[in-house]
Amino acid sequence: AVVSTQSPITAGIGYIKQYKENEKQKHLLVTSSLDQNLSFVAVDDTECTSLYTLKGHTETVNCCAVSPSTEQVASGSWDTHLKVWSTSLNEPCDSDPRSKRKKNAGSPQSALLRTPLLTLGGHTQAVTGVCWKDNSQLITSSCDMSVKIWDTQLMSCARTITVTSSLQSVAWSDRSQLIATGSSDKYVRLFDPRGSSGTIVHSTLQGHDMWVSCVKWSPSSDVEMVSGSYDGRTLLWDIRSPRSHLAVISTHEDKVLCCDWLEGRVISGGADSKLHISNL
Repeated sequence: AVVSTQSPITAGIGYIKQYKENEKQKHLLVTSSLDQNLSFVAVDDTECTSLYTLKGHTETVNCCAVSPSTEQVASGSWDTHLKVWSTSLNEPCDSDPRSKRKKNAGSPQSALLRTPLLTLGGHTQAVTGVCWKDNSQLITSSCDMSVKIWDTQLMSCARTITVTSSLQSVAWSDRSQLIATGSSDKYVRLFDPRGSSGTIVHSTLQGHDMWVSCVKWSPSSDVEMVSGSYDGRTLLWDIRSPRSHLAVISTHEDKVLCCDWLEGRVISGGADSKLHISNL
């Protein structure tokens, strides 16, 4: 299935949870875009509706990630900052829901506004990828050729890992305890942060023809993951076979900018302003 978002170009995407509204099952997603904002979006089989607009970044929001508890979302931007947001659908907003919805009913601008819970700074260039290690630790990648591990309770950076290329994405596997990164040299690399230096490359996955913009581990496997690239393809991998991908999951008409897993399926978004939902 392909859903047209009718919104600015999608740069990041994450699955939050399933919920019921008017006896209809819906999926709550978070998307980030080139207009400096994020959105909470409700998706079903026929439509895509924006519920909240998340404002706080001052440049393009490259990436977003949902915490394991699904209670928070983290985002990274070209403004070099990392921000954390609440996913609650019942919290107060920065706009009056009654007057806003009445005035703009049926228009994309009717989405309610939300501001961040926390802002963290430390990267010297754009934050290109973010993922949760657990409910209080975050991992980010950056164009400054570094991976940072953050403690949201202490509100500080706990560790910096220096790499050798500009990074475009990052993902953490709780099952394999490995960090996956996508870089501008078109490779997916796996790192083991348990080493003293944290820079030993576990393996390198080769298959894309251009920048690797997104990587996501399977939530049900310690060896499967997906990656998306500026070459327009989303690839499925078994990390035990680093030189050959398992399948091409989807092909966009433009750059693939984000991907994630959705209950055994894979979703991807890109510069063609479409979300692809693909069965494996």
